[in-house]
Amino acid sequence: MMKRILLAATVAVLPLGPALMNPALAEDPAATPSAPAPAESTQPAAPATNSVGTVEAEPVVTPPPSEAVIPAQRANEVRAESLIGATVFSPEGDKVGTVKDILFDTSGKATGLVLSVGGIMGLGAKSVGLTWEEVDVQPEPKLLQVKYSEDQLEAAPAFKTQEAQQAESDAQKLQAEPPAQAPAPMTPAPATTE
Repeated sequence: MMKRILLAATVAVLPLGPALMNPALAEDPAATPSAPAPAESTQPAAPATNSVGTVEAEPVVTPPPSEAVIPAQRANEVRAESLIGATVFSPEGDKVGTVKDILFDTSGKATGLVLSVGGIMGLGAKSVGLTWEEVDVQPEPKLLQVKYSEDQLEAAPAFKTQEAQQAESDAQKLQAEPPAQAPAPMTPAPATTE
């Protein structure tokens, strides 16, 4: 019975709790407590400080000089993305291959193109490298032309990457080395009967 009285008293006092804590609210039962308005700050948040207490400023980033930046592609420039996979034609207008790769020297100058020549649907195609001077690149309508026929390009030696050259060199070294002698087979010890 005592538990019921305490529970009823607690339930009865709960709605009056805020009024009991704030006498101004007790005078006006219709007033409800409101959260205090946050103080408006017109100052930006302070930057983080290091352990000594000094404020570190953000470093100012300067862009490269204007003569080092290319802001837009010029009419006489062709992007590598538009060249790789592009069809290459002979002077007669016949398709002789597609651009497989572009070669650059260490200074960044384009030195040549690697063409994929022959084959059917890319199968059995051969890579042929041509110097940049042998290729006429027209930005509009993105025409690539060489002065050779497909038969002439198929007769040219295959282009080899540095990785392919290294693999061939390694294979030749392995063939030139005498074969390592295989260890003699071990014969099992005769079984003993006891």
